[in-house]
Amino acid sequence: MFNLPASNGTLSGDLRIYSAPRALLRHIQWSINEIFGRTVEMDWQPQPLAAGSQMCELQWRDTKPVASKIASSLKAWHYIRFEVREFAVNGGEGVLYRCTPELGLHQAVTASTGDVMIHENRLMTAVATHRSYESLRESINDALGTAWDNELECYRLGIRDAGIAQVSTI
Repeated sequence: MFNLPASNGTLSGDLRIYSAPRALLRHIQWSINEIFGRTVEMDWQPQPLAAGSQMCELQWRDTKPVASKIASSLKAWHYIRFEVREFAVNGGEGVLYRCTPELGLHQAVTASTGDVMIHENRLMTAVATHRSYESLRESINDALGTAWDNELECYRLGIRDAGIAQVSTI
């Protein structure tokens, strides 16, 4: 768990690290501290789905966007599974980053409901460049992040079942 002081920001978000090798925990700690500009206490829990791995969760509110910085920092370590979500408190679009060792990093735009949205220009490009139904479907599934959802779902359920629900905010 992360323990961070609350602030009255215009953005909010959450970070869920589903699995990280113990050897990387200090590096992750340092990166998160640098991004938020303060010491962040991380309460790691064992990840039963990946031997030797740990998991944790953070929610924050801040005036500056940090999700892309967190995703960029964490993706540098190939062995981490995580999701970072950030959305505007007063509505508007948000962003979701998902990463797995096998698939790499995926970025998606989200609605205020958390649904992944595909913008018109991306759909038009997909329609213009894919001539078969199968390749168009694959392109849209890639834009939606279907493969990342499929791979991370068992870890999402594991965090829920482990009771990792304490929320800390910045």
